[in-house]
Amino acid sequence: MDMFEEARSLAVMMKMRSMSQSEAAKMLGVSQSYVANKLRLLKLSDDIQKIITEQGLTERHARAILRLKDKKSQSEALDKICERRLSVEATEALIDLLVMSEAPSTLGKGKRLGAIDIFLDSIKRSLDTLKEYGAGTSSKISYENERIHISIFIDENGGF
Repeated sequence: MDMFEEARSLAVMMKMRSMSQSEAAKMLGVSQSYVANKLRLLKLSDDIQKIITEQGLTERHARAILRLKDKKSQSEALDKICERRLSVEATEALIDLLVMSEAPSTLGKGKRLGAIDIFLDSIKRSLDTLKEYGAGTSSKISYENERIHISIFIDENGGF
């Protein structure tokens, strides 16, 4: 049973028994957030669910895609994820970038700054992942005239 079948089964069980997420979680011996995350997967279109399953992507890939606001954005991101065979970490970094690119037109300044912080954190996580695989990395972030300048250096051989 794949993640979407599990989510559909959970939704059917809850509907048939008129159960809340908390009640379902207690009955299954899992957390309420586990149930909520499973059910959220059903917000993805059938087409996107099918591709995720066929490509062997994980539930974390699917949950990352859910952060995008519409089916078109989700589908375009999924195409990139599959084409580049992105890991979960790389997928989350891509989604962070896409969410941030939506931020200036749709969010107030405070939320935009929060999105930028998330993006910068994703860069740091990506660099840490590269280091774990033996690449030498460093980065420099500077702020000037309400602009952020990011320099990233990667040495595939591990040194500089």
